[in-house]
Amino acid sequence: MKVDTLIVGFGIAGLNYAEQLRSHNKSFVVLAPDKESASHLAGGIVNPVVLKRFNPVWKAEEFLDYAFPFYSNLEEQVKTRVIHPLPIYRILNDIQEQNDWSVAASGTSLEKYLNKEFISEDKFTEVRAPFSFAEVIQSARVDVKILLTHYIKKVIPHQFIPEKLDHEALIQGEFIEYKDIKANQIVFCEGYQGFKNPYFNYLPLIGSKGEILIIKCDKLTQDVIFKGPIFLSPMGDKTFWVGATFNRKDKTTWVSEEAKAWLISKLKQFLNLPFEILDHKAQIRATVIDRRPLLGRHPKHHNLYLLNGLGTRGVLMSPLLSKWLFQYIENNEKIPRQADIKRFEKHYFRN
Repeated sequence: MKVDTLIVGFGIAGLNYAEQLRSHNKSFVVLAPDKESASHLAGGIVNPVVLKRFNPVWKAEEFLDYAFPFYSNLEEQVKTRVIHPLPIYRILNDIQEQNDWSVAASGTSLEKYLNKEFISEDKFTEVRAPFSFAEVIQSARVDVKILLTHYIKKVIPHQFIPEKLDHEALIQGEFIEYKDIKANQIVFCEGYQGFKNPYFNYLPLIGSKGEILIIKCDKLTQDVIFKGPIFLSPMGDKTFWVGATFNRKDKTTWVSEEAKAWLISKLKQFLNLPFEILDHKAQIRATVIDRRPLLGRHPKHHNLYLLNGLGTRGVLMSPLLSKWLFQYIENNEKIPRQADIKRFEKHYFRN
């Protein structure tokens, strides 16, 4: 089988890169284990604002402007609704946060994303907000699990190979060869498992464990994503995503009673309603030491590429990141230096 590109890994990064190739009529196959990844557990929240400090996400406007039409087009491909525009209601904790929000909402970098008017807790009495809600606009939720599942079944059913790559069996030369696959290039989108990749294991992919709960809450509105100490995001059918924890030390995907208790305690700080826990899961996010993604070409092997390190902003960033990498490979357009793996090239040659 001869193709332009072999994609390894199929979370939100692998899907977005596959769509870049498909939309440009490039041939490809995807090789990935048929099991849940960190993307399957993600809340899928598209949010241009760092809600802890009230400042914009890196290149927020560029990412957001590209993401919305991209996901709308994907809906047409999978013939299923996957993007749900929803406001985020940040629960303010005190007068100081009200003041900080007002300053941020009046600044040029955030005025289009932050509502200057506060929203009284009387609007949603089921959620405690004694210092009001502050609203993020131009935000949304993407149903990542449904998107990944339907994209495989409806768009690339004959291009998806449910198999884990054996890096040792990969033959690297003028072409990439793996079993019966011959490709011009390979793009690794392996998420945290990329730390095992012998070609790119020099990169500081540190990973962080996140545990989440899925709850059922019959009387809670499904028209808003709430952000208190944690996110509370609607999933439909009176179910909600609650999360997430952030643990850099534990690299297992086992759930813990300690994390569960922490999530419940944080949820009860602001939710006034009873709820039922339906599920508790854990995965490892692909986070990087400098909190920027990892894109680019291997320092030595010209047809080995990487798209990784998306962390907690993968749903927002991956459409445009995929475009950047595609344009780099096909047209030699520069990748923004903050995302280019060349920033860690000295680590490779040091080894």
